[in-house]
Amino acid sequence: MKRKYNKEQIIVFILGLLVLIGFLAGPATGDYYLRLFALTLIYLILTTGLNIVAGYAGQVSLGQAGLYAVGAYAGGILAVKFGMSFWVSLPIAMVAAGICGFIVGIPTLRVSGHYLALVTIGFGVIVEILLVQWIPLTGGPAGISVPLIGIGGQPLSENQVYYLILVICLLVLFFVKNIIKSPIGRAFSAIRDNEIAAGCMGINIMGYKLMAFVLSAVLAGLAGCLYTYLSSYISPDTFNFNLSVFFLLTIIIGGQGTMAGPIIGTLLLTILPDYLQALEQYRLIVYGLLMIVAVIGLPYGISGAIIRKFPKLIEVEKPEKIEADPIEDRHDNNDEDKLLVLDNVTKRFGGLNAIKDMSLTVKKGSVHSLIGPNGAGKSTMINIITGVYKPNEGRVVFNGRELNNIKPYKIALAGISRTFQSVQVFGKISVLENIMVGGHGQYRSNLFDFTFKSRRGRKEETITRERAWALLKMVGLEDRASEFADSLSSGQQRLLEIARALAMEPDLLLLDEPAAGLNEIEIGNLAQIIEKIKAKGITILLIEHHIDFVMDISDAITVLNFGKKLAEGTPMEIQGNQEVIEAYLGKNEVVEVC
Repeated sequence: MKRKYNKEQIIVFILGLLVLIGFLAGPATGDYYLRLFALTLIYLILTTGLNIVAGYAGQVSLGQAGLYAVGAYAGGILAVKFGMSFWVSLPIAMVAAGICGFIVGIPTLRVSGHYLALVTIGFGVIVEILLVQWIPLTGGPAGISVPLIGIGGQPLSENQVYYLILVICLLVLFFVKNIIKSPIGRAFSAIRDNEIAAGCMGINIMGYKLMAFVLSAVLAGLAGCLYTYLSSYISPDTFNFNLSVFFLLTIIIGGQGTMAGPIIGTLLLTILPDYLQALEQYRLIVYGLLMIVAVIGLPYGISGAIIRKFPKLIEVEKPEKIEADPIEDRHDNNDEDKLLVLDNVTKRFGGLNAIKDMSLTVKKGSVHSLIGPNGAGKSTMINIITGVYKPNEGRVVFNGRELNNIKPYKIALAGISRTFQSVQVFGKISVLENIMVGGHGQYRSNLFDFTFKSRRGRKEETITRERAWALLKMVGLEDRASEFADSLSSGQQRLLEIARALAMEPDLLLLDEPAAGLNEIEIGNLAQIIEKIKAKGITILLIEHHIDFVMDISDAITVLNFGKKLAEGTPMEIQGNQEVIEAYLGKNEVVEVC
């Protein structure tokens, strides 16, 4: 089906085309503005990379000037010391910066937020010191003079160099857009919005953080090498901390986590200083004030504010027919009846036993419910099963495989999906994209496939999108597909979580209070959804406080109290258990079985 564009999207396309025409006309503006436009394009390449790690993946980086310097000096040193041409130096400079990006990204395994920012600042400072002190290699404060870009021994003209930079910039924007619109980009956004939920969707948190740093660094290296050959001279003064602040401010003002953000921010902040040269000595103060104003007045940046104001800009067209089966059939021929086994599991927090000697068997194809008072340890059990918590004692076995020391994303890929007691949707991406994140583990394509839009990558993306639409229809949210997930009501977000969990094609679905916040009609619809899930052979472990609802849909019920198993049996047996009535249902509670 051919895609249709709405009025708002057409207007943005026209504005983008006008900007492109302006850059194409760069040589007609004179030498000064030609160089300014070229520098703007180089900065756009770098900030597009920074937007990957800081905007999409949510990892603060204040060392981008250091990576920029690595690319610049790698290109310059290879040209001057080894006589290599631009065409050979460029890829080597990108690789060198990528290696440094990997090294800078390693601390993300341990630190985040302000601590990570300090690590990246430290990297930038170290690079700046090396550039000054390592005189035999870098030339020290005197810098390096670099020959012009040439082809066949003939140097390119300024106009030709400019158009070369423009073409490279357009290619970078195209390839980055492909990555961001792929499962890789959605994984970055999921990590930014909620790391725990992302891990439980089968996303390798540390792997994708490192990938974001490396991609960002490679583009910084590309930009640095282009700058070296544009300027024909580099020195350490260029690559200071002020420049890192400038780059970060660019994407904050333009809009983090949007493709247009770096474009808007770079255009504004590269051209603006040209008219504020009298304030050069106050540059950091001006940057600081701009950052404060942007964070308070435009928390989503200029492009983010525009998208929130005009949501049709990111509207996706609803398919005319939604024919895909929303729930994958998980019936198998395995005679093993036990899908999940907890064997004497204990979890302590300090001196408190949240779970004590818990043994539980969940049979394949059943709806097994956990009930008990608040604080009984129900959600703790879910977190232990999914690897968020590690048990102090005992074993967790799923499909014959012990899960005790396995990371959450590997447990998710093994066939366990979940919802959360407190809703954990990815609020800054669309409802449709949330469900597509759930399908992350179904992809077999790689970075190359998504960057260059291979047939395999396109096919898998189409299948995932069709199933996501089918799941949205099943939970009644297909008309909200383009909206940000944080705009949904609490009850709708719970339904979205269920749809996202089903997109993982699980063998075991863990539902943590899915009926919380739902009205009676919605609870009835939820019961029907659970019956459909069960009919497809998916086993369900349910935590819920709506007792009538639990009694109606459960095959087996386990009652917890103070972290211990109080009782276990069929709904009829639990209703007749005096200890359960006194501890949980209340002495005077009467429950009817329908």
